[in-house]
Amino acid sequence: MKTLLKVEQCGIQFGGLKALEGLDFELKEGELLGVIGPNGAGKTTFFNLLTGVYPPSSGRLFFKEQLVTALKPHQINQAGISRTFQNIRLFLNLSVIDNVCVAFYQHIKYSLWDVIWQRKKYVEEEKQLKAKALELLTRFDLHKQKDELAKNLPYGDQRRLEMVRALATQPKLLLLDEPAAGMNPTEKKALIELIRHLHQELKLAIILIEHDMSVVMELCPRIIVLDYGVVIAEGEPDYIRQHPVVIEAYLGEKKDVKSM
Repeated sequence: MKTLLKVEQCGIQFGGLKALEGLDFELKEGELLGVIGPNGAGKTTFFNLLTGVYPPSSGRLFFKEQLVTALKPHQINQAGISRTFQNIRLFLNLSVIDNVCVAFYQHIKYSLWDVIWQRKKYVEEEKQLKAKALELLTRFDLHKQKDELAKNLPYGDQRRLEMVRALATQPKLLLLDEPAAGMNPTEKKALIELIRHLHQELKLAIILIEHDMSVVMELCPRIIVLDYGVVIAEGEPDYIRQHPVVIEAYLGEKKDVKSM
């Protein structure tokens, strides 16, 4: 299987603070990777690094064998990396379907003049775009709320809508930043099945940041653990669960993180 993402000795420094240091790993096409760590470990900063929000202070990033270290966020997205956010960032006053359509617009082929004059090319492409958006919403069981304002959706549905919007950019790599945050046990179970389904059906590479250890352990064959911006462990769930350095980072004492 080909390498999709390669991170070479990447670090981010804000003044004298090293938020990330010496990150070095590869992600294969279609791989599902979990990233965990205590609060302040640098997890969201890691996603900001991958998506061009923060350029690395050191090191290099390669995506599909192309150097992407200096690209802007929109260029990273166009290259095939999309993300959700720890704090939901929907267009709250747009409808559910319009939130998804916005993500498709980087792929449109009609011109401004086509829009102004309502030419056939614009009308037909908009019709196709709406159909694709509705297809995605149906997959996430959100089609019945397509005309509802995003701000009126329940919290769990807003989380899923953000995932739909990310998928609408047609990524090769999807970054999920704490998608289970604020969900009840039933919603978390449904989310696990949804992520597993997307991963298997779309052959999509996914990097998952999540505080809920049970979600990560159930979904991810490989896990990276961050602490103070440094990778302290990497491996399969059972190895991570019993790793003494990981346990100490979370609890400050030798206990099984399975109980968390």
